[in-house]
Amino acid sequence: MLVYLAAFLFLLTPLLQPYVGSGDSAGGGGRVVLATTTIIWDLARNVAGPGWRVEYMVPPGRDPHTFEPTPRDFVKAAEADLILYNGFTIDEWILRLVTASSKARVVRVTEGLEQYALIVPDGPYAGRMDPHMWMDVGLAIRYVEKIRDAFIELDPAGAQGYRERAEEYIGKLKALDAWIREEVAKIETPRRLLFTQENAFQYFARSYNFKIIGYFYSMITELEPSPLDVARAQRRVEGSGLCVFFVESTLSPRVMEAFASRVHGRVAGKLYTDSLGPAELGLDNYISMMRFNVETMVRELLRWC
Repeated sequence: MLVYLAAFLFLLTPLLQPYVGSGDSAGGGGRVVLATTTIIWDLARNVAGPGWRVEYMVPPGRDPHTFEPTPRDFVKAAEADLILYNGFTIDEWILRLVTASSKARVVRVTEGLEQYALIVPDGPYAGRMDPHMWMDVGLAIRYVEKIRDAFIELDPAGAQGYRERAEEYIGKLKALDAWIREEVAKIETPRRLLFTQENAFQYFARSYNFKIIGYFYSMITELEPSPLDVARAQRRVEGSGLCVFFVESTLSPRVMEAFASRVHGRVAGKLYTDSLGPAELGLDNYISMMRFNVETMVRELLRWC
């Protein structure tokens, strides 16, 4: 049934086009690259150049884990020349939208990065690869290289431009990585502790020498934490001295606020992980998102209780 629906919508694309907005696009080119998340979208738009229109599927502030594609998304997938997705379960729903009639080249930007993968330690996805690789800027650079190569494959004549734009952007990412290391060095190692709603900071912690104390969700976020989950989280906090807890932009803070009060701590601030932030706050790009997260962590962990 899903395949028939996709085919039907593909045939209706010209009729539906007036209803498909372009507010989530970057660039004005004739070819379309479609990214599943706003993070991949931002990486891609720094490489694409004027010949492409770069769009995303999951809107800012939405959780890609729980995203459900709509008929409009079938249309967007049918129009795309290149589709970029993360993989490792977070956005593999995109593969349901790609049918035999699709013209898009589909690229998983984490392909070849399995050797760097960390494993989801518990919960419904225990034993699978953690998808949040972009939280390590060094691995985000690998994303950019994969995206660059995808553009070159589709447009060999523009290879030099893709290489130059990628090189320039990678230079900015290397500077970001160096800045993060300088900033977190301000925090004494015993205080480089993280308790967040979702266990989305494994790669960040490994790269920048933090310790994950606890979380409510191992990865999947559509269910509220059970009393057992909360009790386990409390045991992780006890003895660590941690009193600073972070919430995430795509999740409700309600449970975390109650938990922080229960363990005599405080909710210190909001972090962005699975989605970029609002443009009005200047958080609609990956570099600003990472800088905001690090500034928030450093400020609040230095302040402590």
